[in-house]
Amino acid sequence: MDSQQAANAALRQPDRLRALEQRAIADATRPLAQALADAQASALNRWVRETVGAQIPARLADFIDWVRELLRHAFQGKGKQAQAAAEQAAFTAAANSLQHATALTAAMSGQPVPPTQPEIGPEAQQAAETIPTAVQEEQGHALALLTGAGLTAMGLAGLNAVFRRARRAVGRISLGMAVAIGSAAAHAARLVARILGPGVRLLWVTEPGACAACRAYAGHYIRPGGLFPGGLSLDPQRTVFATAIPGPPRHPWCRCALIPWSPTWRLTGTPLPTLLRRNARTNWRP
Repeated sequence: MDSQQAANAALRQPDRLRALEQRAIADATRPLAQALADAQASALNRWVRETVGAQIPARLADFIDWVRELLRHAFQGKGKQAQAAAEQAAFTAAANSLQHATALTAAMSGQPVPPTQPEIGPEAQQAAETIPTAVQEEQGHALALLTGAGLTAMGLAGLNAVFRRARRAVGRISLGMAVAIGSAAAHAARLVARILGPGVRLLWVTEPGACAACRAYAGHYIRPGGLFPGGLSLDPQRTVFATAIPGPPRHPWCRCALIPWSPTWRLTGTPLPTLLRRNARTNWRP
């Protein structure tokens, strides 16, 4: 196999991760986003009805209790629902990455790869399990803003601020899902590398449009179970992460990938790590 063909195939994996991430996040965040939008519309309608000729509702305490119940209902069960969606998306990412790594490895090595079952791995599982707590935290922060003093001082702007804060939970779901998907994909590549034996390495593939730190990792490789060094960056004054890690994601919203690779495989052309490193640096500007 030609090394340029292998590089092109490897570079398609980050695009697949991005597409999966976007679909999964849209599906997982829609229930809470819609519930909060409906709750805010109801709250605004009642506010308008009860503030005719006044700045705040006459029975402000009753209004606050009612909005609190709206928020509780909007949030109810959404954290666990999003966790389940994250776990499912992570499994899909693991299965896709396993298939991609297996096919690419067989093509590069010229040998069939023993079958293995997809697993999402501990990092992806942890990322998914943090989602309910994150959602609950944002619910608590929103409820904390919903006070008589706050609404009296800020009026309608104060009510809108409550719902803006509540919508941060949607972002927390998105973040947890992105980390779970990227972690599961990297874990699947590690599974393939481990079953191939001690001569196989894990090679970092940088996503198109990656940050300066991730671009610096392109073409680097480690033994399975090892760590990529911390502190690499093409622009260390702006983007650098000090911690050594077993693989992507280097940071939240990172779609870099790993592929199994061995220097003993007879690829023609420029060495694959060199091609990946060159690709990450082409057309990059600080």
